[in-house]
Amino acid sequence: MNSDNRFNRRQQLALGTVIMLSPALRLFPSQSVIMAGRASWLCAAAAVPLLLAWLYFMSSFMSHRQSGEGLPEFILRTLGPIAGKITLAVLSLWFLIYGGFVLRSGADRFIVTIYPSSGPAAFSVTMGLIALAAVLKKPRTMVRFARIVKPVLMGVLFLVAFFSLFSLDFSNLLPVTVHDVMPVMRGSVMAVDIVASAVFYICMLEGGCTDGSAGHFGAFSRWLTGSCLLLTMLSVIIVGSFGADLCVRLTKPFFALVRNLVFFKTVERVEALVVMLWIFPDFLLVSAVLYSAQYCLRLIFGKDPTYNGERLTDFSGGRWVIWLCCAVCVAASLFIAPTPASLDFWSAKIVPYVSLAIFFVLLPLVYAAGRMRKSI
Repeated sequence: MNSDNRFNRRQQLALGTVIMLSPALRLFPSQSVIMAGRASWLCAAAAVPLLLAWLYFMSSFMSHRQSGEGLPEFILRTLGPIAGKITLAVLSLWFLIYGGFVLRSGADRFIVTIYPSSGPAAFSVTMGLIALAAVLKKPRTMVRFARIVKPVLMGVLFLVAFFSLFSLDFSNLLPVTVHDVMPVMRGSVMAVDIVASAVFYICMLEGGCTDGSAGHFGAFSRWLTGSCLLLTMLSVIIVGSFGADLCVRLTKPFFALVRNLVFFKTVERVEALVVMLWIFPDFLLVSAVLYSAQYCLRLIFGKDPTYNGERLTDFSGGRWVIWLCCAVCVAASLFIAPTPASLDFWSAKIVPYVSLAIFFVLLPLVYAAGRMRKSI
């Protein structure tokens, strides 16, 4: 992995924050309230201990990398040429399916909130082509873009949270009893998936979690805790404004909240602007997933997956794989989840639990296999 893939700590965390915002608004408020009801605002806090334990594992795991290795190269060396390539192929397939899902869910958000008479194909194809252009560039392009859009997105979130305080009803959040403990723990699974996914894709792009410098694990731990606080804030303003029963029935609760807000008693109906801003997290998430898929596949084919100044149309070094991955990703978005009900099923059941299986089953197995083979 060359210097084009090296990011500093602040860049890593900015990228992780923006990537996290895409599933945070799509998945967390609605799914956590289904599991925990009015106590769902505690789910993100309940996820912190497990996330910190997993982060500690990832830091220990990634600390065994050799110079110049990213997570894909590390997996390949740890498991050996056969098992390593099989593992990377499985991960690549999942990345392409997940990328298609993100494109499809982003298109659905436009259809539900702004263009109710439209189909998803135009949105999915357009976003896929934009992500392709980003992946054909240096990885630093994505990171720098994340640094630019993060303040805007966070500013919008906090502005929405501030004006939501005027419609907040604390009877929608309290009381919380001991009977809510188990539902809250079940709901915390979604928070674990969202935050761990951001860390995982940082590792896929650059290595992440640790670079051997002092305080790196501490910085990621503080970021992780802050991310859970952000998820808590989202739950508080959404559930506190609508109540648990109504949140369960809402398709896009955050954007429904924005639709009902009035800013400074004069400005209203700004949901179109907010929806347009949320193109950026979707774009960066699809770009990160697509980059990870093509990187793994080019390693499998024995090609150099790093950027070496090639032209966009240069197919040397296996760069044709990037175009193929984009085509598969866009095709997946067109065929996956054709109905809103199937999209909800993918969002609530398939995507989070496959991701959790990768984080908490596959990666520990890779670590254990490396220990047994004495390759790490």
